[in-house]
Amino acid sequence: MNRVNISAGQLFLIWVGLLCTCQMAMALETVTIGENGTLDWQGNGSSSVEPIDPPYRSLLNPNELLVGNAPGDLVEFASPDFPSGIHPLRIQDGENIANSALQRGGSITAPNVFGTGCVPACLDAQDLRFMLEELITLDDGGEKKAFERKYYNALGTLIFIQLGGTFGVNRVRFYPRDTVFPSPTTPFSNDFLRAFELFTNDGSKTEGGNTIWEPLLLEPDNENPVVDIYLDPPRTVTALRLRSTTTVNYEIDEFEVFGIGFLSNAQYISDIFDAGQPAVWSVLRWQEEVAGDSTFSDIQIRTRTGSDTNPFVFTRLLHGQRNPAEVQRSVLDTSAELALEEYKSLPLNDELGRQWNPGPVRDDLINWSPFSTPLPAGAANDPAGAPITSPGPRRYFQIQVIFNSRDLDAGRVLKQLSFDFLSPPLADAIVGEIFPRDVPVSKDTTFTFALRAEATSASLRGFDTVEISTQSQVRTIEEVQIIDANDDLIHERQSFSGIDDTSVEDGIQIAAVSPSSFALRIPPVKEDGTLIKVQFKTSVLTYSTNFTGSVQLSTEQGSLQTIIPGNATELGDGDEADLSGTTVLSSSALDRSQLLDRVTSSPNPFSPNGDGINDELELGYSLLALGVPRPVEIKVYDLSGTLVKEIYSGDDFIGEHVRTWDGTNLSNRPVPPGLYLLRIAVSGDAKAEEQARIIGVAY
Repeated sequence: MNRVNISAGQLFLIWVGLLCTCQMAMALETVTIGENGTLDWQGNGSSSVEPIDPPYRSLLNPNELLVGNAPGDLVEFASPDFPSGIHPLRIQDGENIANSALQRGGSITAPNVFGTGCVPACLDAQDLRFMLEELITLDDGGEKKAFERKYYNALGTLIFIQLGGTFGVNRVRFYPRDTVFPSPTTPFSNDFLRAFELFTNDGSKTEGGNTIWEPLLLEPDNENPVVDIYLDPPRTVTALRLRSTTTVNYEIDEFEVFGIGFLSNAQYISDIFDAGQPAVWSVLRWQEEVAGDSTFSDIQIRTRTGSDTNPFVFTRLLHGQRNPAEVQRSVLDTSAELALEEYKSLPLNDELGRQWNPGPVRDDLINWSPFSTPLPAGAANDPAGAPITSPGPRRYFQIQVIFNSRDLDAGRVLKQLSFDFLSPPLADAIVGEIFPRDVPVSKDTTFTFALRAEATSASLRGFDTVEISTQSQVRTIEEVQIIDANDDLIHERQSFSGIDDTSVEDGIQIAAVSPSSFALRIPPVKEDGTLIKVQFKTSVLTYSTNFTGSVQLSTEQGSLQTIIPGNATELGDGDEADLSGTTVLSSSALDRSQLLDRVTSSPNPFSPNGDGINDELELGYSLLALGVPRPVEIKVYDLSGTLVKEIYSGDDFIGEHVRTWDGTNLSNRPVPPGLYLLRIAVSGDAKAEEQARIIGVAY
């Protein structure tokens, strides 16, 4: 046998090399899009993930898939003012937005113009379509053809124009030939519309789904060949409806709609990013810039993850069958899924001669997660970013950005997006559940959160940190158990002196506590089937509370893998496997209309004399059952009812809050000793509520 002699120095270098190789293979990677990024907003460039062109549903036909990053082309890439960012289309004053309606997925139709019974000639559907589309094309008028209702039934004729987005509109104009644009060969300037009704819609619908039309102009006796309507202030418009109220012959050569300002809403969807293998998509960061008043615009960012390249499922329906079942398999190969190309080729006959027609295109909710709830808006421009909550590990990742504007001069610019991912992941999956799952609202309750590691793949990293998000601050952490796959208890800690106890016992310690979460450091977990049980006390403040969670590896900065709701283990009587998850309900919240609870004031009395002891009053309160932030006011009055101090005025989220009073008045001078009335008031969606406390000030 040949032997190779290796010195201690060589062995050390080999060990270092292996360590470096391992660390390189396990390094957290970052992908940056936009400003200073290696990828642009349309997936061009280079990165550690492969960009795949994304499909999306047509804005007009949900069963038609298109490919691109901006549905309806409503997002502006590389504008002169923001060359590296993206933002909703901003229409320049005087721009005819009807010209590009068809390119955005808009349309123009005349639903009650038919091709039968016409004198002297009839239009077929294709001629009618071409005639209508000419009304909103880029041509400068004077065409040989116009939309004509001559020798036809002109009364009640309808024209609908879908702009392909929601725009600010400040002018509408329509006219016959030989008016705005001279056309001696078509001298029809007198064939203008003599009476009409013009309506607009801003996208609003009734509860029954019917379009809500707002009148723009009702003209019973028009004498102007060129109808030119100025809107001051501009109106938000998605669609227009023109109805003829005359029997007199007419034609329309051009229909123009002039816009201004930012679109009300627009959507950007990223490429589908392929990590090459399952990965943990951990943190997302973004930089945004405000144009105009920031209170009138926002950006919502969502994510989703998948295990294949297509987030949609195609279906087919049996021809002639009443209420046919949706079939997702191929006609030509029933062992395979129906693919896009075959879907586009339907109808097809199967081997039995049965005809199959195209069915609905569905979201693939098996291989892809839905888009997440929006990431916290407060994370914008924060280098720390926000955790990605979409389930993982999964191979594919996608980002959705929704731009909203409530003022024509207000908009948001997304300058940069970046995200971190880790591959291979910490575990194949982390399944978690909480128990009990129905508890009283605003009452301290002992919960058990259990999570189980699934770890059968090679090269998994493992984890040593568990973080659990709670709506209100945890009161106590009572017990932590770690149990192996054989149901043997391998680590346990039964007591903590308080939530600020950072001591270590059996490798278990409190790593962090915040008003809405806590984290535990535990011995490293790498084995499949390992179960962690965490018992803690807190309260829920609304009907439905989701105790989300994640695991991390402390030695790998930025590593974060979300916990997937599911059945982790049996947690006692009433823990039904089918109901297992991380959501806790509070049925009693439906029976209470209370908004404000747990109002505390301490110390009371307090002594704001500057000696460092009891110098400030802390006012604590819990807000219950709020869907959105609502106004809260906290004021101090003397016993005669005179306002002494406004402690706080602003919008608060559901949860626990603490405000302080330093014992000064409106002039920031110390108040005299005595008794004061502290009043806290909250305005909810349908009611208001207030509570008061007597506060003592002593020196």
